[in-house]
Amino acid sequence: MDNVTPLFGNHGAIQDQIGSVGYGPADFEISEAPVFYRDNDGVEHPANRKMIYRKDTGEALGLHGLGYETVDHKMMIDASRNVLERSGLDLRDMKESIAIGAEGSMCYIQHTLPEHRALTPDGDTVSLQLLHLNSHNGVWSYQGSAGGLQSSCMNTQIFMKNTLTMYKARHTEALDIDKGARILTGTIGMLNENNDIWHEWANITVSREEVFRTIAEASGSKFTLGKLKEGLSIEECLELPTCYNNSALTYMCNEWGQYKAKMGQNYWALFNTLTHWSTHFFNGKRTNATDSSVQYIKNSETVRDVIQQFPKAA
Repeated sequence: MDNVTPLFGNHGAIQDQIGSVGYGPADFEISEAPVFYRDNDGVEHPANRKMIYRKDTGEALGLHGLGYETVDHKMMIDASRNVLERSGLDLRDMKESIAIGAEGSMCYIQHTLPEHRALTPDGDTVSLQLLHLNSHNGVWSYQGSAGGLQSSCMNTQIFMKNTLTMYKARHTEALDIDKGARILTGTIGMLNENNDIWHEWANITVSREEVFRTIAEASGSKFTLGKLKEGLSIEECLELPTCYNNSALTYMCNEWGQYKAKMGQNYWALFNTLTHWSTHFFNGKRTNATDSSVQYIKNSETVRDVIQQFPKAA
């Protein structure tokens, strides 16, 4: 259909950038099928559940109740591009990345916009990024958020989580992708807002104890957090096998030493320690790049929660 009227100022730009790219690994059709069970007498009954599956491979993607609203990954990708159309942003040299996981059950799309950037406290440049997630297995709600890519270390800097910086909705009948697009469109200016917070963090000293507690929380080491509450020192905790065998914890402890030496003993250095971990660390065996992509998203969500305790983050 050719009689489509451009409604947004960036329509031509986004068509030039990604109009012919398609949907990458998410370019497959899905369908739903009702689920039945047989009782002991062999009589078949409806289970009031439905299975989402790939039509090309037959792969089961998720089992849900009948009230679950299925959002096709391609709809989510279209919504993310809709945000760019509405934004009025400069899309020159924009990069788009699409990845799937769990045989296609999970998907994300990320846009990096190098023409929208800010100068960080340590003199590096951070570019605006938009991220959209969707899943059929219930691991991720449909959500969209913004962050930044730091050029020198390639850390993905995570923005504060509140109603203005993230849209998140469960797959129910209340799900409104267009509403999510509208919310995210109104938050494009938060790159500078978050950069102001980062500059404040660079001037706020953080104690060794707070650094270690934060790292223990991000690494999921409940054991270490418990020992800290019992009154053990950092050194005493690190002598315990359950503590030092947590590879994420020891990784971040080592990175903290690097960032502290470069940036000082402040919250900006601690923030970079966390984002370095979320961007570059992968726990366990990776079989392909998709595993890395899924782990990166999970790590980022952890960091977003942890930094809510930082000064000025509320």
